[in-house]
Amino acid sequence: FWGGIWIFWGFQERDGSHVEVEPLCVLDFYIHESQQRRGLGRELFREMLQRERVQPHKLAVDRPSEKLLGFLRKHFGLCDLIPQVNNFVIFEGFFSTRTAPARRPFPRPRPEEPIKPYSLSER
Repeated sequence: FWGGIWIFWGFQERDGSHVEVEPLCVLDFYIHESQQRRGLGRELFREMLQRERVQPHKLAVDRPSEKLLGFLRKHFGLCDLIPQVNNFVIFEGFFSTRTAPARRPFPRPRPEEPIKPYSLSER
């Protein structure tokens, strides 16, 4: 089982610019100690990536432990992390080949009467 949600987040690139994205977020990932070092974590994580149709570098990870960072480095080559102010961590390549964020149209101003010079206004 894995936890993940789609949300809008503003993430920061290395150059300091902010980008609004909808990443798949890894909120928690754990294999019981008695079952570790058997390949179950790697298999479970790969299955999640396949089902969600996402590349590992496109994930945002919430407060990863050193153990999780080591796992991601060893099995998926994710070693160049970019810490975020919201306690998430993203990795190099997170923003690569991104599409432009969907533009939300601004509401149109309500039609109003043309502005009349004060001298023509009714008093």
